[in-house]
Amino acid sequence: AVLIDYRSFRARNTKQGVYYPYLLKEYRNRWFLICRNKVQRNLVTLALDRVEGLEELLREPYHTYPEVDFDHYFDDVLGVTKSEKDRPVKIVLGVRSETAPYVLTKPLHASQIVLKETDRNTIIQIELVLNFELEREILGFGPQIKVLSPHHLVKRIATALQQAAQLYQTPESPVPPEE
Repeated sequence: AVLIDYRSFRARNTKQGVYYPYLLKEYRNRWFLICRNKVQRNLVTLALDRVEGLEELLREPYHTYPEVDFDHYFDDVLGVTKSEKDRPVKIVLGVRSETAPYVLTKPLHASQIVLKETDRNTIIQIELVLNFELEREILGFGPQIKVLSPHHLVKRIATALQQAAQLYQTPESPVPPEE
């Protein structure tokens, strides 16, 4: 068990808590600790660069978490954002023909399968937990990839692209406004 002083990007102050660490995970050159909070008892993901203090608690009993197979906990996710309750969904993407070779030779995820190929596009399917990192990955392709399903992901990506386009409609605004 460890006592961690942690300050998230959104918090002004550091919060202290007792945690039971289970897994270290790297994503995009950043390290994360997957652990369980003693009080709230839920799994959390803490970015190591946000940890401001750490102390091993030798007298605090360590609690294992056999309900989760940490060897496979991230098999159905892109990135590190996931809760125990999250379940993967089938996501269908249309990829423009000029981008398809990149997505086919470097799949978005191990679950990726090709549903259909034409001269104009390739339709692929991945099965993942919907999260922030997946949305960022899709948005990074801009107009080269279109989400075809599920509907709520179609709406989220469409809204994000519309908001991004609006930023460029007013060139005098140097930064996005806060929401």
